[in-house]
Amino acid sequence: MEKVVLQDLIDVNILQKIQDGFSDYTGMAALITDADGVPVTRGSGFTKFCRDLVRQSEAGGRRCEVCDRDGASRALRSGEISVYQCHAGLTDYAAPIMVEDIVIGSFIGGQVRTSELDMGKMREKAQDMGIDPEIYVKTIQETNYLKWEDVEKAAVFLSRITEALSAIAYHSYLAIQEYRKAERAARSQSDFVMNLSLHMKQNMEAWMEHAGDMIEQVDSPAVDNMKSLLKQGTEVYSMVEDAVEYIKMSDGRVELSEDNYRIRTLLDEIVASVTSHYGDNNKKITIQVDEKVPEFMLGDAGRIGQVLSKLLYNCISCTSGGELTIRANSRKVSYAVMLSISVEDSLMTLSPVQLEKVREYIKSGSVQEMEWEGRPELGFSIVSFLTRHMSGKFEVNEKPGGGTVFTISLPQLEVKGGMTHGI
Repeated sequence: MEKVVLQDLIDVNILQKIQDGFSDYTGMAALITDADGVPVTRGSGFTKFCRDLVRQSEAGGRRCEVCDRDGASRALRSGEISVYQCHAGLTDYAAPIMVEDIVIGSFIGGQVRTSELDMGKMREKAQDMGIDPEIYVKTIQETNYLKWEDVEKAAVFLSRITEALSAIAYHSYLAIQEYRKAERAARSQSDFVMNLSLHMKQNMEAWMEHAGDMIEQVDSPAVDNMKSLLKQGTEVYSMVEDAVEYIKMSDGRVELSEDNYRIRTLLDEIVASVTSHYGDNNKKITIQVDEKVPEFMLGDAGRIGQVLSKLLYNCISCTSGGELTIRANSRKVSYAVMLSISVEDSLMTLSPVQLEKVREYIKSGSVQEMEWEGRPELGFSIVSFLTRHMSGKFEVNEKPGGGTVFTISLPQLEVKGGMTHGI
């Protein structure tokens, strides 16, 4: 069995309450430790004699540690509660907390008298430990006195408590094991789907490139059919690409990589990349960057490009013709620059129901597919998730005069004096 930790199986606050209750009920000191003897709770009912006198003495402290170890060792060997007399003449106990046959902690304590003490011997013990004999005798007489029968009853009671704690720990252990098993299975399935999707993506990429080369070389009626096939392949490629990113997000495998970049260059490269892969579908695409937008900024240009590429592809694939305008604006917010980039499609029209559905989806913040134009759509999930991941906001609105506007707003840092690396 793999190593387990008591605190991972039973909440420390629960252990503390049980320990306090036992100490109050029996009049005995109590403490719960882990398998290595390290306390995981605060001591309950500790006597002034033990806490402030004997354990504060160098010699007495060493002897107390030996007694604690010996008592715990007896409990560990037998798997049962051990009641014994400590070096100072008080009665102590140690009871194991177990998972199967493995001890994961101990319930220890005691610090009570069960018989009349020989004060002559007590004074000798005090002198051996370098403690004032009179203070020693006076303080030990202030400890609780319990009949041996009461100690035995307390031991039975404690045995039941530790049996219950052991049962709780065991069931918690089984639950954790089942969770880890399910987690490993889910991770294995996720990795399989990820590898399959990546393999499909690579093959689709090669197929599209090969098909494009063939279309350029062939002049026949079959070209139109090949172009249609290539368009369908492009859509499949986009879906596979989204699936890969979706799996990463679902597994929490998303990292940001900030660097200096030039917004104008970034937008030009995004448009060139999207139209190279998917064409422009007869859309007139223009880029407008407000003069107030800083020339250079610090942010994750790669993730910004990924978000905008998804928005551009949605616009290009949904409608043919019209104007597609990309606008970049900014405003100062505290120490940062709030960069807003909108993608405006003059022909894409959303009904009030569709618009509300998209807004509710964005507001929910869920990482899941949604229906878009009658088909499963992961793009919006990716855009919404990544925008939030960059501490930004994603909005969808009607375009005055007709059309739809998608806007992302992201806090960025202005980089003055140019840059030495990045885009």
